[in-house]
Amino acid sequence: MNLVLPILEDKITAMVTAFRFVVFAMLVVGLIARMSRHHYNNSELVRPLARAITIVALVSSMNWWFPLMENTMLAAASYIDPQFNDNPVRASEELRAGTAQNPEKKEWSWRKLNESIYHAMTDAVSWVFIQIGALISAPMIILQYILRWILYMLMPFALACFMIPGGTQIGVRFFQQTLAVLAWPVGFAITNLVTIAIWQDFRAAVGANPASAEMALYSPFLTNIGGILAALTLLIGTISTPVICQKIFAQGYALTGETGNPGALGQKATGELQRADSLRKMLAEGSTGAGGRGSAMPPPLSAPATPGL
Repeated sequence: MNLVLPILEDKITAMVTAFRFVVFAMLVVGLIARMSRHHYNNSELVRPLARAITIVALVSSMNWWFPLMENTMLAAASYIDPQFNDNPVRASEELRAGTAQNPEKKEWSWRKLNESIYHAMTDAVSWVFIQIGALISAPMIILQYILRWILYMLMPFALACFMIPGGTQIGVRFFQQTLAVLAWPVGFAITNLVTIAIWQDFRAAVGANPASAEMALYSPFLTNIGGILAALTLLIGTISTPVICQKIFAQGYALTGETGNPGALGQKATGELQRADSLRKMLAEGSTGAGGRGSAMPPPLSAPATPGL
């Protein structure tokens, strides 16, 4: 993507460099806190020192590996939609261009008043949906770009949290949020691919030159329906992409949910089988004990006789 905001990039890069002393102060405090919790022997000194050296190396080389993560996500988006990196809003542009009204082909007359009103209403409805779906794409791409630089600014502090006792979970959560934001282009590429497929399929079904009078009558309606469906797909996909990425990377729904985790399903099935086996043994022992005492059941009590008059 060719979106560049030089002022934002320069300011954030300068802030990252200026506040590195805070990051190193956090590292020193965390190192002292970790080393003070153990006795001073070789095995317990190596781990905090190795952790501190690793974090310092990651902070100093962040301008290399952070763009590498972003480029990996962009490469995945480009694999899904080869034209995404060149034009991320290609789907919205094709929708607007394909449904643009051509006034030279519009003929209005009093005899076709009903048809003219019908076409005007359908064109207006489809135009509204298409414009809304097209206008939402660019702001979401700009938002993802801004969030990317905000995460870049906060990344050194998140790395320093790994050194502070009890702060590892904060760093892990921050990395999950970063992956979720960097994965937005993948969702946008899938949305563009599905939107363009729906739009092209409807255009191919209608055709440029209708074969019959009925097809010529219904072709504008079908074109508008295809435009509305494609616009709704673009709108829903663009808005739901951040939510889905958040659930997958930050909350781990696709990795820890029982419906998508074979290990959880196997553990649950094993527990059910063990409970069923225990119930079978209890029933078998109960039937055996009843057989030892005698298989004859006691006669039922007779109902009390009603005295006669």
